[in-house]
Amino acid sequence: MFLYAFIFPIISIIAIIWFIERYIHNKNSLSTVILWSVFWVFVSLFAIFPEFSNSFARLFGITRGLDFIIILVFVILFYTVLKLYFLVDQMQNNLNKIVKEVALNNEITLDDEEE
Repeated sequence: MFLYAFIFPIISIIAIIWFIERYIHNKNSLSTVILWSVFWVFVSLFAIFPEFSNSFARLFGITRGLDFIIILVFVILFYTVLKLYFLVDQMQNNLNKIVKEVALNNEITLDDEEE
């Protein structure tokens, strides 16, 4: 058995515990915890039983298990980048609103400068 068959399940358990701890402290939603837990369970299964990735890949019409894993990683990375993009865009819009409100509340008129 290869070394990664021991290392990836340990990393997966640590990651799942970390996500559960973040959920307990209200830093993650339940859907995020479930999504990442499923991901890490599949990582463990693919590490322990590499042939499982081949049979799982055939369900999606992909010939090799490694190709399936690489495609899956790209999809997850794309989803993460897209989610971060929308989050940054929302934060930028909120910051613009706050700056406009502060600017309007602190409006200086010409009469104020003469005094």
